[in-house]
Amino acid sequence: MADIGSYRVRVLTQESGEQEAVISPATVDDMPSNWTFHWQELWQRNDFEFQNIVKLVYAGQIWGLIRYSVYLYPCLPETVEIDQIETNPISRGQQPNRLLEPIGKWLIWYATQVGLRYFSVGESEALIFLVSLNSAVDYYRDIIEMEYMGATNIAPGEDGYVFKFSRDNAAAFTRRHESQWGIPTPVDS
Repeated sequence: MADIGSYRVRVLTQESGEQEAVISPATVDDMPSNWTFHWQELWQRNDFEFQNIVKLVYAGQIWGLIRYSVYLYPCLPETVEIDQIETNPISRGQQPNRLLEPIGKWLIWYATQVGLRYFSVGESEALIFLVSLNSAVDYYRDIIEMEYMGATNIAPGEDGYVFKFSRDNAAAFTRRHESQWGIPTPVDS
């Protein structure tokens, strides 16, 4: 229940211009050991009944990973929480220096689609949540256009910033993103 399959998506590369990448559920062998986040350790603790890790792959190389959780509690609203998202360290930084784009937007598109397809929350109810570090606040607020909800404490001495998409906001993000980058094509199993 935690994934929607695999999709071909359009990306822009510095070297070759417009190309095709694939977003799909990741495997343990996909977990990098040299990125900022400890993906291999996270894989061991993941509960794949309610969580998933998805990758974006171009030319045989992983360019981004996202981990999200689905919450299906009987007396609470159904939601998706984006727990971790990271792009390949060789393609970070300012937009003109990126080797491949958009990585994060496609990964967020995937998690958003899980919520839109499986959950029936009302149009203005929260559907997608994430907690950001200070360094990524501008990205989620200005680029992804998520609604800022307030500050929270992630760990002792570490502040986080909560963002959300309502069902309407998630659908609007999908329309904006697909109008710019195209509608993904399902990959046959």
